[in-house]
Amino acid sequence: MLTSLPARFVQLRLRDLLLLEYIAELGSLTLTAARMHVTQSAITQALHTLEDAFGCVLVARGGRGRRGVSLTPEGRAALVHIRVAGEELQAALVAANNKGRMELRLGALSLTLVQPLPRALALLRQRVPDVHVRLTEATVPVLWEQLAAGEFDAIVCRMPALSERPHLPDGVLHRSVGQESLVLVCGRQHPLARARKPSLARLRQFDWVLPPEGSYTRLTIDQAFMRAGLEGPRPAVTSMSFYANLRLVAGSELLAVAPRAAAMAEQKALAIVVFEIDWGRTDTDISLVWREASTANPALRAFLECFGPKGARALGGNGRKPVHARSKRTPG
Repeated sequence: MLTSLPARFVQLRLRDLLLLEYIAELGSLTLTAARMHVTQSAITQALHTLEDAFGCVLVARGGRGRRGVSLTPEGRAALVHIRVAGEELQAALVAANNKGRMELRLGALSLTLVQPLPRALALLRQRVPDVHVRLTEATVPVLWEQLAAGEFDAIVCRMPALSERPHLPDGVLHRSVGQESLVLVCGRQHPLARARKPSLARLRQFDWVLPPEGSYTRLTIDQAFMRAGLEGPRPAVTSMSFYANLRLVAGSELLAVAPRAAAMAEQKALAIVVFEIDWGRTDTDISLVWREASTANPALRAFLECFGPKGARALGGNGRKPVHARSKRTPG
């Protein structure tokens, strides 16, 4: 709450908070002054005010024989949250100029657009008919980066690998809302259409539609072939969209991998054949992830409730094992 902030902090101007952004970018008080169209002495005074408000040194000045300035670890940590606050101010500006409609900013992994996200959004529309949802589809790393930057209120995707979790943001809550598995798909005219269980060696002989390198699905496919001592298939088409891939497969002799729910939903309409392949990771947990600070948004609270009453789990940026969220009751 703004009312709980110390008086010296409340008296800061938004312009003062921009200082850290410009100093991080330019590494110079002189250049920062020029960017903000003020004198360097004004920048120095504003920086003193900012550091007094935070109660710590935010900017390291160049010592003897050194030029330029840089953010201290405290300054870098503060800047992360200042950027998030900037995104929230942008959202407040949009909401105020949107005739009071509630706004919900969601990010989603493409495989969640089959289930469970559509059902949750349908329930949300019933509960909050006037809500405006901004839905963005992206990869797992991008979704987490943008959540940390305050660009999303919540994301629906998989959790990052354990090796990536030390970099997760603080103040994040999550819960599992479903599972999805991957299947191999081809058209009914494909040479493999009548095969019972084609080997990976045989699958390599055909052209594929593959997601981009670095994506979770592409990594799953490549690792399955690698464990069999084979190079992964080379794409004839690179595409991120499961829906586009299913249609490409239906009208050609291409192979593709798709979420089971999407493949089964389109199997009859597109005349496609679905194969079970041992990818090594048979199921992907789908998680609903949100920033605790965003639960003040009624649209987010209603959205969380659309997934049922299960408890949330907290995961901080230090990579600790998730623990049950304490004291503050979080809806959903």
